[in-house]
Amino acid sequence: MKVIEAAGFVLLVLPCAGAPLLQAGSMTPSAALITSEDFANELPVHYSGVLPCADCEGIRYDVDLRENNVYFMRMSYLGRSSNDPIDQIDPIDQIGLWSVVVDTQTLVLQAGDDTSEMFSIVDSTVIRKLDRAGIRIDSQLNYELTRDAAYAPIEPNLRMQGMYRYLADAGLFEECLTGLRLPVAAEGADAALEAAYVQVSSEPGAPVLARLSGRIVSQRGMGDERTRDMLIVDAFDDLAPNESCGARGVTHDLVGTRWVLVRLAGQAVVLGKDDREPSIALQTASPRVVGFDGCNRLMGDYRIDGDRIEFSQMATPLMACPDMRVAERLAEAMAVTVRWQVRGAHLELFDAAGTVQARFESRNL
Repeated sequence: MKVIEAAGFVLLVLPCAGAPLLQAGSMTPSAALITSEDFANELPVHYSGVLPCADCEGIRYDVDLRENNVYFMRMSYLGRSSNDPIDQIDPIDQIGLWSVVVDTQTLVLQAGDDTSEMFSIVDSTVIRKLDRAGIRIDSQLNYELTRDAAYAPIEPNLRMQGMYRYLADAGLFEECLTGLRLPVAAEGADAALEAAYVQVSSEPGAPVLARLSGRIVSQRGMGDERTRDMLIVDAFDDLAPNESCGARGVTHDLVGTRWVLVRLAGQAVVLGKDDREPSIALQTASPRVVGFDGCNRLMGDYRIDGDRIEFSQMATPLMACPDMRVAERLAEAMAVTVRWQVRGAHLELFDAAGTVQARFESRNL
């Protein structure tokens, strides 16, 4: 086994088949480590098994651990007998980043929605599912997944977001959470995505944030005998030329950051070539918010209590612009905001019903 520290994570390099893993809580003697070449020869690996289900025959887990700490996971609900369509659950696919807490020998699968699955590493071929708090489930039922002797990749089908670009007659998609760079296959909604990209991109090859539904499949590239991961786009929601993934692993403070508006009520804010970015900044010296609403300067007060926030006394100069829609909608969004949340490089403002009214991306002050 090899242990790597990278980007703030402690990562486990899985050993060769048959090599013993340490028991939880034990130290890592150098004699137990394998070389990075051994590690490269072992990945990817696939774990599978059927775990208990409260209202079905079982949930089949397929966990596909890949290089660069990327994982794919599929959960398939077995034995649903009801004729109610709501009970006919399709397999749930997920992609994300894996890491290991070495002291407790816990494998952590971190998805993009801030949820995680945790497994105890039993030995070189078995991992055991833990509860949401990372505690062993006390049960006689099976909670173990076993490493498959022959690797078979998962081809996940899910919604995702990432930076899309089209250049030299080919599309490329870089998924936000994992950083996977996926050539886009010339099928499905590829042509529609390309056409939409041409309409909104500032220049050929410029990356644009895309939200889409698609499948990551293993295919042979043109003139290439080896298989590689490619993206088949089934449908896309929208393109947001003013938004990005943000820096991975970096979280910005609510106060003291310049937040640029990228979405209002779920719709991308698209700027003209010469338009100035709407933005807000919560000042640190006093509870004042300042910014620009797309037409005029704005200013007002704010009050924070935990994740609760209230904007008040908002004011702007009475200057009319040819298009006031963004300014008016931003004012409406801030007036009904009651809660905030920062995820990495993005700030979201919620109303009392929990609906995201506005989404911002951090920029340096």
